[in-house]
Amino acid sequence: MRALFAAVGVGALGEAMMLVAVPWFVLQTTGSVARTGLIVAVVAVGTVAAGLVAGPLVDRWGFKAMAVASYGVGGAAAACIPLLHHLGALGFPALTALVLAASMLDVPGAAAVTGLVSGLADEAGTPLERANALLGGVHQTAHLVGAPLGGAAAAFLGAGSVLLLDAAACGLAALVIACYVARPEPAGAGGPAERYLAGLRAGLRTLYRHRLLRTVTVSSAAFNALDSGLSGVILVTYAYQHLDSAAALGVLLMAFGLGTVAGTLGFASVGHRFGGRAVYLRSSLLAGLLLLPLAALPPLPVGAMLLAVLGAAAAPVGPVRTAALQRHVPRGQYGRVTAAVDTLAQVAVPLGASATVASVGLLGLSWTLLAVAGAYLLVVACCWAAPGLREM
Repeated sequence: MRALFAAVGVGALGEAMMLVAVPWFVLQTTGSVARTGLIVAVVAVGTVAAGLVAGPLVDRWGFKAMAVASYGVGGAAAACIPLLHHLGALGFPALTALVLAASMLDVPGAAAVTGLVSGLADEAGTPLERANALLGGVHQTAHLVGAPLGGAAAAFLGAGSVLLLDAAACGLAALVIACYVARPEPAGAGGPAERYLAGLRAGLRTLYRHRLLRTVTVSSAAFNALDSGLSGVILVTYAYQHLDSAAALGVLLMAFGLGTVAGTLGFASVGHRFGGRAVYLRSSLLAGLLLLPLAALPPLPVGAMLLAVLGAAAAPVGPVRTAALQRHVPRGQYGRVTAAVDTLAQVAVPLGASATVASVGLLGLSWTLLAVAGAYLLVVACCWAAPGLREM
């Protein structure tokens, strides 16, 4: 487990740096904001599609092999971008394809890692909630550190060098998992192409018929839509229009990130003592309630404090959700079902951001925050009433 967490931390650090470096590199090399936006859109759509399609391969290849492949392919694609640019052979179509390749196995790779965590936690006698929270804490901390580190490295070394650093980090993560994670989960049954398609259909059928999995998927999509509007639209508008500072946005995001890490690590120590359904509902309820005072558009210190508490309150939702999937997805279908859940949850992100943009334009920021808080509480009420969540 320590080896796996170390690999995830190194890989996530490189990925966070790449999130900063790729748009900067594209803008530098193409000189076009429109092309930069086009690549971001293609990658978003392609990652979602690849996550759904590649899900059955997690079960066929095994968790360890898919985790290694995810980091290996991502690192190789990241390394090819500056190398081909240096050789003068990097056209815009090739750049788009490589950026897409660098992230196309992210969803099945994440499913493979949580599949490994389930087996390793069982072998180590560690509660699933604790193992998932530690995994989340490592990932969140790496992203919290990696984003500003990537920005500084891009400024001093250049975006191409940051991409090479990401490639090295992903390569190291793949090597650690391949050499030191000694107990891979068994792969699913192999077979011809018809078996692959049958497996994909079986995973979607399981997701549709299982009440708990269906409830978790729908609620995750709803929370993702609301979260994307909060982080991608509301906080930016709050910092720009009411705090008059780009630095204020950084402070708000840093406060939320630190609160999330603190809440995740706190849950890792005591979370296994509480029922999963109670934690899922109470954390989501508290997050919705904390949005209400934010609608008053308070000064920066108060806003940062509210977001730190909000991050800590919402942090247990992810580990509890992952534990529910680990316990209830049928053996041999974990990869395809989990990848489908994550894919469907990601589809809601652009929808939520677009709806929030329209709401801010029509209602203003304060009323939009109240609407988002109300939507949060409505989703929590629906989850409380849903029979499927009682199986958690």
